[in-house]
Amino acid sequence: MQTSEILSAIEEDIVFGVLPPQSRLIEERLSERFDAKRHVIREVFSTLEDLGLVERVPNKGAIVTELTPAEVLEIYEVRRVLETHAGAITLLPVSTELISRMEAVQTRHEEAVSAERFREVFHLNIDFHRLQYSACPNKHLVQTIHDYARKAHLIRATKYGDQTHMKKVVSQHWAIIEAMKGTDNQKLVELISAHLPGSPEEYIRIYNIRYGGDRRAV
Repeated sequence: MQTSEILSAIEEDIVFGVLPPQSRLIEERLSERFDAKRHVIREVFSTLEDLGLVERVPNKGAIVTELTPAEVLEIYEVRRVLETHAGAITLLPVSTELISRMEAVQTRHEEAVSAERFREVFHLNIDFHRLQYSACPNKHLVQTIHDYARKAHLIRATKYGDQTHMKKVVSQHWAIIEAMKGTDNQKLVELISAHLPGSPEEYIRIYNIRYGGDRRAV
């Protein structure tokens, strides 16, 4: 298995709570699981650390990071600034070829949501937004958007089982596609902004249940 595939598999485990916050990533077990050399697993750990998904703790090794509510809000504040700016400078309307590709991915995403194939939903959501932001002319901004989206993986799939929420996500994706067919950047910015809030609020709610009290500022 290639390094990128191992990285993707561990990211999925973090997103879906197979590896919850504070879990220790044991090099030997992962080496056996993926039939990979130790140095490959260490390379994956290093990438996960760079992404902020794990941290190295003396005498413990690699531990899955747990974000505090304050850190979650900071990540989403940065995401809002980056993504709404990308929407503001996207040249509209985008090409019919890009619209066709987005519609194809979104059709599959909607089908996966209906069938509750959550891991497929996760990957198709990533594919959708990569296509969306490929229309932004500032490629450095686009890369930063993708980096912060990966940081948000720690916020995990807390609402994937909520059909009402997921149907709203599907509707928002189709609305983004329609906006990208037009010429109104402000409408696109508003849709992008509306698409962000749900995940951090749910993460914070669950965090507060786990630790007690209102810890938004912790």
